[in-house]
Amino acid sequence: MRQIKSLRFVLLVALLVLAITPVHAQEEGKVVIAPGEPIKLALATDLTNAIPEFGLDIANSGKVAVAEVNEAGGIKGFQVEIQVEDDRCTGDDATTVANRIASDPQVVAVVGHICSGATVSASDVYEEARIPMMSPSATAAGVTERGLDVMNRVAFRDDVQGVVAANYLYKVLGVTKLAVLHDNDTYGLGLAEVVQNTFTELGGEVVAFQGINPDDQDFRPVLTSLVPLAPEAIYFGGYVQQAVLLVPQKNDVGLQDAIFFSDDGVYGEALITGAGDAAEGAYAAFAEQPETDPERLEAFVDKYQEMFDILPSDLGPFHYHAYDSTKMILNAIEAVSVVDDAGNMVIDREELIQALRNTTEYDGLTGVLTCDDKGDCGAGSIAVNLVEDGEWINVELPEDLVEAEAE
Repeated sequence: MRQIKSLRFVLLVALLVLAITPVHAQEEGKVVIAPGEPIKLALATDLTNAIPEFGLDIANSGKVAVAEVNEAGGIKGFQVEIQVEDDRCTGDDATTVANRIASDPQVVAVVGHICSGATVSASDVYEEARIPMMSPSATAAGVTERGLDVMNRVAFRDDVQGVVAANYLYKVLGVTKLAVLHDNDTYGLGLAEVVQNTFTELGGEVVAFQGINPDDQDFRPVLTSLVPLAPEAIYFGGYVQQAVLLVPQKNDVGLQDAIFFSDDGVYGEALITGAGDAAEGAYAAFAEQPETDPERLEAFVDKYQEMFDILPSDLGPFHYHAYDSTKMILNAIEAVSVVDDAGNMVIDREELIQALRNTTEYDGLTGVLTCDDKGDCGAGSIAVNLVEDGEWINVELPEDLVEAEAE
């Protein structure tokens, strides 16, 4: 009799557990979302390390895209939830974040990651978990060269950005002696190598090619070693956290006449705020201003400011890219998801991976986007920007630079 009572008790507990546990009858390779539950996206960015302003801008822009979809009724009646993760722009942190995301069977896709090194590390995890991703800002050429079908990006490629930078330095600014610094990371080192090789091919002399420790605060010893080499310009491949120190410190050691030229990781208000007057005359490459309908761009900015009480340009440059990355994922979910007879949304992961990679002529804020077989989906050209009178201005590119960019 005691055994029967014990068995009844165990059965009762089991029934109670089933009654209070949400049922997501997951089929292998599919995400099943019960009625009333959200479609879960993750957004991985840097909020506390190398480029936190840029990272916050990306997170905010993803939230704008989700808000617009939810306000319009969601996707087939299901609302979208976006979960923001801080990967600190490092490979180790990105791997930790990616494993945490992959451990949640309800996460459908990932917007991000933000930095190239972090993206490479995280994408290996997502490839195994079969979770598609779309990066708004990982520009290193090698990011999409590894044969991963989950890896996509809206961002432009650094093998184009670096060519434009080197050509502008040599042909427009007349620089013949260039010092190249980098942050020893996937992104900065890759860009620095493209600039070095292109500048040399053009006939210029690279008098130094040197890595820095991105955790340092004083780069004067490195900069001092450049003084006897008399570079006419310094190209830096890396992020704004180091650039705000390099710019004034190069002046401190006697290199005030050397032009400072950098990349998209430096192009933002943070350089002007951090380096102050020393930022005057600095250059940075970034994507060309999109030719999208100005009213659409204005509507985005208005919605962003309404939600976060700040202009996107006050934080970072990748807001349009982040919005497009999020919307492209949501469009792919719309295309492949099915609502079954029980009212569940069912998303086949392999179909979603394929749909995102096969995105064609998406009319985004950054242009009309079509993904190639590697996952490069970006549109537009590279622009060069200059700090003048305390603000970034776009400079005109000669025709031969535009032609070099298109090759």
